[in-house]
Amino acid sequence: MITESGEIICHTTPWYTRRRLLMAGMLLFFSAYFAYDWKIGYPKERLRYLEYWAEYQKLAVEGKDQKAYHDLAKQKGWPESPKEETPEKHQYRLKEQLIWSIGTGLAGLAMVGVWLKNKGTVLKADHESLTTPDGVRIPFASVVKVDKRKWDIKALAYVWWESGGQTKKAVIDDLMYDNAGQVFDRLMANFQGELVDIERPAPTPVVEESAPEEPLTPGVPAAAPPEESRTPAAGGS
Repeated sequence: MITESGEIICHTTPWYTRRRLLMAGMLLFFSAYFAYDWKIGYPKERLRYLEYWAEYQKLAVEGKDQKAYHDLAKQKGWPESPKEETPEKHQYRLKEQLIWSIGTGLAGLAMVGVWLKNKGTVLKADHESLTTPDGVRIPFASVVKVDKRKWDIKALAYVWWESGGQTKKAVIDDLMYDNAGQVFDRLMANFQGELVDIERPAPTPVVEESAPEEPLTPGVPAAAPPEESRTPAAGGS
């Protein structure tokens, strides 16, 4: 948006909102999934294991009747060749699910927090400076370096400027802030420092091809070139 005074104001894009919330939702879903396995799924699986493992030991191992266990396993949906799971291994699996649940949950909440922090911010530019979403004003005259190698691909540009004897860095993100390209264009129109860009191949010169000569027919002489007009000029002898 450009105001009547010429100030450019860029709000966060719908794409940024969708992307952040989608990632946060995915992480929180996995957190709930891991929490379910930790609290309900794996304990229920453990009880089922203890049931079929006891029958396997009684019928197949002690009774030497593998067929009897196979028939019972097929009837109850148990594994036909079960493997022993020690209590230590079961506890390790529970701990693993709890850690994943906490980790993905915290990551999802952090993603929501970042979105809440940025959703009301704006990127601005007047005729003399740009203002970052954090509220830092950067005069165009103080910008010493611009890196635009990712601009054409990812709509990202990095800006270095000098303030109080220090060189600081800012980012212009056209995917995060709507019409940030207008801010970047205004910056470049007032920029006199070092520009970092990808090497672009020089355009290939266009060579005009001459028309192919007509092949000669055997026995037919080539057409003579047209003679120049030799009509004497008016008044000549």
